[in-house]
Amino acid sequence: MDETVPHWTAGLSVDSYEPKEMSREEFQLLPRKQQKRIMKQEMWDRRADEFKEKQRQKNRDGRRRRKERVREGEIPPRRKAEDQARTGHRFVIDMDFDDKMDDREIKSICAQVQRCYAANRQAARCVDLHITQLHGRCRERFDTGLSQHAGWAVEHIKMEDKEYPDLFPLESLVYLTADSPNVIETLDETKVYIIGGLVDKNRYPRLTLDKAERQGIQHAQLPIGRYVQMSTRKIMTVNQIFEMLLRFIDVPDWKAAFLDVIPARKLDNE
Repeated sequence: MDETVPHWTAGLSVDSYEPKEMSREEFQLLPRKQQKRIMKQEMWDRRADEFKEKQRQKNRDGRRRRKERVREGEIPPRRKAEDQARTGHRFVIDMDFDDKMDDREIKSICAQVQRCYAANRQAARCVDLHITQLHGRCRERFDTGLSQHAGWAVEHIKMEDKEYPDLFPLESLVYLTADSPNVIETLDETKVYIIGGLVDKNRYPRLTLDKAERQGIQHAQLPIGRYVQMSTRKIMTVNQIFEMLLRFIDVPDWKAAFLDVIPARKLDNE
């Protein structure tokens, strides 16, 4: 089945599809790709309520299973704010890549930011987390589909429309990018570490490195290759990188931090 047509359209043919917003004749005159896109969107709209209810039920089931695991002692209970220590570490997620992602990737990167907030809330030692250059479709996504962010605690995340050089001294900034020839050994509380808020799928090599060099700020990569062998390129999601950093602050042990976060499928176990 064509990947542009989701599973709920199985058994339906573009040739026999009856569009909702236009006549059948107008629909047939459109390019095939556009026909599939319209079909996909309309079928999604028709199934949206059903899908959302399934997601709500999935979330309820997840919460129930978590309570059972806490009760059985498999995992610890959620950490209360008063039990959480705070470090002097500062991190930025740079969202200045709105034009480099399609709509699906915009949703993905916003969900990753949401996971970063959750990870910081639950960390044994929380950090100062800033989301910068939040504008365009990402801002719209937060204001509509993720509107609960308005209630997020500012001690765990700060949403900014400013650029990080407007918030911190240039000499304190370090852009974390896998393209950098420099490798960090530890995390310095006098520095501000920047993570690129981008879902790039290797389409934009050197993008964040070039940006750091244009701005005249330091750059470095995490020492992943020194401690674990990857079966793929050292490209991680934003929340995975952030969770590694949180884990290192808590341990501190790079190998443990990487192995705790990197999915097993990305590791070369040979």
